[in-house]
Amino acid sequence: MTRIHKQILRALLNKPSTFWQLIKKQDGHLPLYIKVLKEMIAKGFIKSEGDSICITDKGKEKAAELGLIPLQSLVCPACEGKSVTLQGKFKQVLQEFKEISKNRPPAISEYDQGYVDPVSTVSRVAVMYQRGDLEKQNIFLIGDDDLTSVAIALTGMANRITVLEVDDRLIEFINNIVKEYGWNNIIAVKYDVRNPIPEEYHGKYDVFLIDPVETLPGIKLFLSRSAMALQGTGSAGYFGLTHLEASRDKWHKIQKMILDMNFVITDIIHNFQEYELEREDFIKKDYPLVTEAINGLPVPDVNWYTSNFFRLEAIATPNVSKNETISLDRKFYFDNESYATLP
Repeated sequence: MTRIHKQILRALLNKPSTFWQLIKKQDGHLPLYIKVLKEMIAKGFIKSEGDSICITDKGKEKAAELGLIPLQSLVCPACEGKSVTLQGKFKQVLQEFKEISKNRPPAISEYDQGYVDPVSTVSRVAVMYQRGDLEKQNIFLIGDDDLTSVAIALTGMANRITVLEVDDRLIEFINNIVKEYGWNNIIAVKYDVRNPIPEEYHGKYDVFLIDPVETLPGIKLFLSRSAMALQGTGSAGYFGLTHLEASRDKWHKIQKMILDMNFVITDIIHNFQEYELEREDFIKKDYPLVTEAINGLPVPDVNWYTSNFFRLEAIATPNVSKNETISLDRKFYFDNESYATLP
């Protein structure tokens, strides 16, 4: 049995779980998760009962043979595994950010949007502070549906914040907040990632933050565009990457890509970001996760979609592809691991 089989067995030894709860207890990408579930049901190790998945007597015997015990959560209850706690100034930032984000435009699939919860957004900023990437830093973002730029601005610590965003609704929303708060160090401007990064942004920033699409062409383009904005050695970058729509093979290719760009990976925080995706509407759409899953899939009962938070640091001037206009096709947004993305 693989790691994924064992993770599912030990989770169900603890208690029955819904399809969605179980996603968070295993490390496989979504196509593999579904394949393993179906295989374990076929072999009689687990079974579906109502909205829950349960372990069978045969599954318990197999778990005992493998030396498995019921899953015990060892995640820190204070930080929930994020490595930072939102105390002091960041507690206040979270309170303000929650109020601001209530009125943001709804996420739309046209731009592959999906918001992380406010705690995840502010925790990103807290990690940046913890790592020395916030105070008096020039910060560059491509795409900001999570409004991380606003959370950064609320700290009052950054020197300059620039958001390049394709969605006019978000540009207007961010710039209206800027006017309301009287900030003079943050701006959101129109930008389509298909186009070159304007010369005025080249080599001017200390830190970038992105949440790219998870295809290899998509990640490469977002990383390359963002890296062009960095000043060079010692500059840092942050991005999210799931294990749900990125297999370990894809992770390997991405990490090689990062190293070839003259970055090192200094931090990876597991399941750092939690996304507030639609629930009832999700199972009504033709996401591959829904169409390929076991029959009778219930409405999600948890925020099941999570991603890991990466920090990169440049050890030399970033080595990136040419800054030129490109065309985007289906492969930019969708591959055979994109199970929670509409084709």
